[in-house]
Amino acid sequence: MTSRKIKLAAVILVTIVAVGGAASVAHAAKAPSGPVITTQPTDATAKIGTSAHFTVTTSGNPKPAYQWEVSTDGVSWSDIGTSSHRLTVTATTANDGSTYRVTVSNPSGSVTSSTATLTIEVASDVARVKPRIAGLIDKGSQAPYDLGTAFPVTSTTELAGYGAAFSGIVVNVAWSQLEPAEGQFDLTPLAQSLAAVTAYDTQNPSDPLGVKLRIWAGFAAPDWAKSLDGTPITVAPGTSGASGTLGRFWAADYEQQWTDLQDALAKAYDKDPLVHEIAVTSCSTATGEPFVLTSNVIDALLAAGWTTADQQQCLSSALADYAAWHDTTVDYTFNVLSDVSSSGTRSPDIAFTDSVMSACASSELTGTAPLCSLDNHGLTDTITPQQQPVYGEIDTLWQQFGGHVPVEFQTIAPGGFDLCEAVGEAIGEHAASVEIWPAGTGFPGFSAYSPSQLTTWNTALVDQAPPAC
Repeated sequence: MTSRKIKLAAVILVTIVAVGGAASVAHAAKAPSGPVITTQPTDATAKIGTSAHFTVTTSGNPKPAYQWEVSTDGVSWSDIGTSSHRLTVTATTANDGSTYRVTVSNPSGSVTSSTATLTIEVASDVARVKPRIAGLIDKGSQAPYDLGTAFPVTSTTELAGYGAAFSGIVVNVAWSQLEPAEGQFDLTPLAQSLAAVTAYDTQNPSDPLGVKLRIWAGFAAPDWAKSLDGTPITVAPGTSGASGTLGRFWAADYEQQWTDLQDALAKAYDKDPLVHEIAVTSCSTATGEPFVLTSNVIDALLAAGWTTADQQQCLSSALADYAAWHDTTVDYTFNVLSDVSSSGTRSPDIAFTDSVMSACASSELTGTAPLCSLDNHGLTDTITPQQQPVYGEIDTLWQQFGGHVPVEFQTIAPGGFDLCEAVGEAIGEHAASVEIWPAGTGFPGFSAYSPSQLTTWNTALVDQAPPAC
């Protein structure tokens, strides 16, 4: 028995030595070598929110390590911190046009790959969208909004004699006119205004007008909507803004009713070639500008339990309210939002405003409904400190996406600035259109300028060539 055990142990030992020797020979055959990139990363295209992939294949002994980097300008690079041969990037507005590379290294050396670029894909749906209005736009009168009365049928009589001076007109209608009772839509007031513009275009076939719709909520919401989830909120008269009653526009019930209205309007007019744009008026209060909150409005809202977080939620979801508008550009007006404390103290929240502007720009590039245009209603012949953050972000998004972001403006109340210079400023900020005030709003409006002057500025916007002032 002992002899058999010794023989068996000897066999096992010989086997181990043989196997170990073979392993040593195999190991010696794989001499250390520096890394080599055998397949370079290639450019990638992706829609917003989807994943893009950059891959590299290599050889080398020992197995190389990977360090990916990103650059937004092609000059400076930042480590991303991945250690895989494959980099996965979520496509966002922030990384469109960014370039990526990877450094591959082991103890014998390192090598850096060629660069690959991420491009945001412009969806084919963009091509079907009706052209945006380019040129001067008659913004119409919004006085009835302040008075709490119905908007009249749009009149084009003020444009008589102006011919080629205008490319578009705003049709203003109140929500209370279109849905006097919950779920009972009456689009007659809007149809009458559109018919008036159609008649004008028939008479002026060489200089037709496109329509931008502005459906007013806020003080112009119907009483039944203002009473959702509580009694209407009374806004006292103040030196800083209009007064009247408001509904709880940030509440889910109110927002759903507002979305239902947009669905009904889109069903009727989204494919109408006369209607080129519709303005976002979700969350609006004292004006048609959703980000504007006057002091008297803030006091009333705070008393009703409103918070800045409610306003932010409303503004962030505003584009979704207009999701039914597939073929019509949505015009979103931006200002710096005020962060309001419970005591009413206000401070600017530029970062939040930028985030919603970025979402607007992303909507245009991805072709998701709606397509969104960046707007501001404070245009003058200079950029004011109040508008600088918004204008700066407009330019950033324009540059970031290679000019694929639509921009438009409305002037402040007429007087105190040079309209020619303002048009030049708008073109410098990449705007294709400018709304200007008519007469009859307490100001002389565009009647202070000759048809030839306005025609020159209208042409300048269409051609994107600043006028000589």
